[in-house]
Amino acid sequence: MEPTASRAIAEWVVGSGPASLPLQAVELVKRAMLDTLAVSLLGARMEAPRVTAAVEFARSGAAQSSVFAMGRRADVFGAALINGTSSHAQLYDDNNAPMIAHPSGPLVSALLPLAQARHRSGRAVIEAYAAGFEVGVTLGRLLNPGLYERGWHVTRTLGALGATAACARLAELDASRTAHALGIATSMTGGLRQNFGTMTMPLHVGLAARDALHAVLLAEHGLQSDPAALEGKYGFYRVFAEQQPGPAKLGQPLELLESGIIFKPYPSGAPTHAAVDAALALRARGLAPADIARVTCYVHPWNAMTLRAEDPRDPLQAKVSMRFCVAAALLHGRLTWREFSAEALADPALQALMRRVHVQVSPSLPDSKEFPAEVQIVTVAGNTLTHRSEVPPGGSTRPLNDAQVIDKFRDCAAGALSPAAIDRVIELVQALDSLDDVATLCELLEGSGEAPSHLSQREF
Repeated sequence: MEPTASRAIAEWVVGSGPASLPLQAVELVKRAMLDTLAVSLLGARMEAPRVTAAVEFARSGAAQSSVFAMGRRADVFGAALINGTSSHAQLYDDNNAPMIAHPSGPLVSALLPLAQARHRSGRAVIEAYAAGFEVGVTLGRLLNPGLYERGWHVTRTLGALGATAACARLAELDASRTAHALGIATSMTGGLRQNFGTMTMPLHVGLAARDALHAVLLAEHGLQSDPAALEGKYGFYRVFAEQQPGPAKLGQPLELLESGIIFKPYPSGAPTHAAVDAALALRARGLAPADIARVTCYVHPWNAMTLRAEDPRDPLQAKVSMRFCVAAALLHGRLTWREFSAEALADPALQALMRRVHVQVSPSLPDSKEFPAEVQIVTVAGNTLTHRSEVPPGGSTRPLNDAQVIDKFRDCAAGALSPAAIDRVIELVQALDSLDDVATLCELLEGSGEAPSHLSQREF
C-alpha cells in the first residue's frame, strides 16, 4: 500500500536527504539566511510589524525567542509572527520561480525562534531550512500556476507547509508526527492576494511561520490529523488548487540547486524588476526626466496577476505598482527602500512622470517565469529609446553574489544594529554550519528596539 502524500513527504523530511547537502546548497542557505535577516531588520521599522508586535508583547508568554530589531523577546509563536511580518514588510525578500513565492521568510522566521528556544546548532537549522525549502518548492511545481491564479498568496499557503516540514525536522519529530503536523497545517493556511499592497500582505508571512510552529508543537504533543489531508476528497490539493497531482518527488533533483533562490535588488514586487532594470539602463544613457514624453512598459501577461493597476495611495501600494516603480527609477536613478515613502509618493515631479508611464501586455516576451519586460521611451524631441530585460538583476543568469548580499545586509541593518553587531552577525551567518548554538546570533539581532514615536505612543 502506497503511503499517503503527507507520510511520503514526512519520510523524506526526517530522512538522510537534508543531511547530505552538497556544499553549494549549504552556502546558498547561508546566503538566504543573511538576506532574510537583512530585510527583516529593515522591515521591522514598518508599521505592520510594529502593530503586530504591540499585540503580541501584550499577550506573549515566556519570553524565550528574539524579536529582531525591537530589543525584546517573545514566546516562540510571537517571535515567529512578528519576525515573519517584518521579513515581508518591505517586499524585499527572496523569490523562487516554481513556487511563485518568497520561500525564506516563513522558513527563517519559524526556525530561528524554535532553534533559539531549544539551543539547536546552525547545521541543524541549515538542514531544516533545506527540508522546508524542498517541500514548499516541490509542491509549488505540482500546484502552480493554478494555486496562484485562484488568488492564494502562495507564500502563505505553501510557505506554511514548507515551514512546518522545516520545524518538524528541527524538532526531531518522527515520520508519523511529521505527517500529522503537515495535516494540521493544511487546516491553518490561507492568505488572499486581494490584500497585496496592504499591511496584511506581510502579516501572511508571519502567520505562515507562527502556524507552522504551532502545527509542529501540537503534533509533537500528540495531536493527530487525517492521513489524506493533502490528497483527500476535501484535502488541500483539491480545495486550494482544484488539482490532484502525482506524488511529490522530493530531492529529485534538489530544488535548492535546480530552481534556486532569487535575491532581490529592489524592494518591490518581483514583476517590476525587469522593467525597473530596463528603465535604469535607458536613464544611464544620459536621459533626463524632463526629456521624457511617454514611457511604455511592455510586460508578460503574468505581471497583471501580482501588480495593482490603480494609482498607489500609499507606499505599500507603490511597491506593487509598475508605474510608480518605473517612474521612481527614472526620476532618482535608483530604486531603494528610501524611494518608498509618503514624501516620495507625493513629490509633484514623481506624480507628473508617473502619468507618462503606461503598461501594455506583450505576447512577444518569453514565458520564462522571470517577468521579462521591455521599456520604450519616446522623448520630447521625438526620439524612441528601447531596452529589453528578459532576466532582471537577481534572476537566474544574473544572481546577486555574496558581496552584494552582504552590502544589502549592511544597508538594511544600519538603522537597527550597531556597526560591531552588523559585522558579528555577518561573521556568524557565514559560519552558520559550525555554530553549536544559534542563540548568540538571535540575541545579536534584537538590537536596541527603538520604535518610531507615532507607534510607541499608540495604545493597543
